[in-house]
Amino acid sequence: MIKPRHLEKIYYPTDDEGIEGEIVCECGSRAFKIRCFGEFYDKNKMAINEYENKYGQAVRAVCANCGTDYLLYDFALHGYDGLICEEGIAVSDEVLEDFITETDNLFEIKIFLEYDDENQFLEEVVNDEYLQKDFKFTMADRASIWSWVVIELKGIQSGIVYKDFVNQELA
Repeated sequence: MIKPRHLEKIYYPTDDEGIEGEIVCECGSRAFKIRCFGEFYDKNKMAINEYENKYGQAVRAVCANCGTDYLLYDFALHGYDGLICEEGIAVSDEVLEDFITETDNLFEIKIFLEYDDENQFLEEVVNDEYLQKDFKFTMADRASIWSWVVIELKGIQSGIVYKDFVNQELA
């Protein structure tokens, strides 16, 4: 089972492969405030946005119970295009905004991740001499470099499911 390293303590897979999972704080809470950066193309759907002459998109979750702040996803750190092709730039905390709706300001979080298969990652990333000059990737990095990410939110107050809050191809 594959599990992103930066989410290791809070990502609980709901399938055998680790592709789908729920976020649960280390304190046990499932309620989070969402802080994010991106371009909203629908009231509750966020895409990549231009940021400092590159592209950015980021989602952080702040536990409603203990206040612990977790980076869930950053285009520049977790996607092939943003990281390896250097199309992304990490988004600073200062530009993140709270995501709130008419009915909700706290959310449960589900994440769906797609990865390159092991052979493809080995061939196209780990064994690529050009990439290795700058990055020094190993097979362990596969868990943190995604080809697609989907983040779904469920409002704590209303029970409304915000499907495809993020639905982003990353490679």
